[in-house]
Amino acid sequence: MLNRSTPRACIVCGRPYGDPAFTYHAGKAQSGPAYWSDEGLLCTPACVLEHAKRRDDEGRPMTDPAPDPFEGRSR
Repeated sequence: MLNRSTPRACIVCGRPYGDPAFTYHAGKAQSGPAYWSDEGLLCTPACVLEHAKRRDDEGRPMTDPAPDPFEGRSR
């Protein structure tokens, strides 16, 4: 489960899920997000890198893959 109150927006920049600039699996919004962490969705590779750097700087790197945030729910 996501740890944020707004699970349908990028946790780094706030870009909403559904925005044309959001990166989707296979390039299709209906296929789900291309990137996420245990803290929420990430919209682009740039936000993925920023999020990973911030976590490393805070001493809490990802150690395991995060579960699919949309698994079992309609997108």
